[in-house]
Amino acid sequence: MEDRERFTLLRITGKYGGSVAIELDESGLSGIPDTSGELMVHNDFVAGLTRTYVEPYDLAPWEHVLDEVEAGRDSVWREHARVAAIGIQLVDREHDQDQITVTVADQQATRVAIGLEVNRGWIEEQREMLHGIREAWKHVHPTVLR
Repeated sequence: MEDRERFTLLRITGKYGGSVAIELDESGLSGIPDTSGELMVHNDFVAGLTRTYVEPYDLAPWEHVLDEVEAGRDSVWREHARVAAIGIQLVDREHDQDQITVTVADQQATRVAIGLEVNRGWIEEQREMLHGIREAWKHVHPTVLR
């Protein structure tokens, strides 16, 4: 069976382990991500994977979460949505790193929170991945991505 290409919307990885990621499947159009994929959470205590999906209209709220966290405020993406919500709390900001807590909660009352120490450029890395998904989708979903 051939491995499908993955498109990463977000990947927050701690300096000392642990990560949260959303990778989208490849659609029927080469080089274009599908709206379905996997949400993965991993640290020394827990490893979880669930199917998820991301619609084009989910991208602007994800960008808003990044803006809020960059400004030092806690924020939640897709809090009242049909899929797992992802919250980011900025616990501490030091010279070259941030200490954050990422919480993933779904509608079945499953909730996991992992603490991560991340290099200061982690928000810019998330913005680059977001930009990549927007660029890939811009010809398929142009009215939603304005």
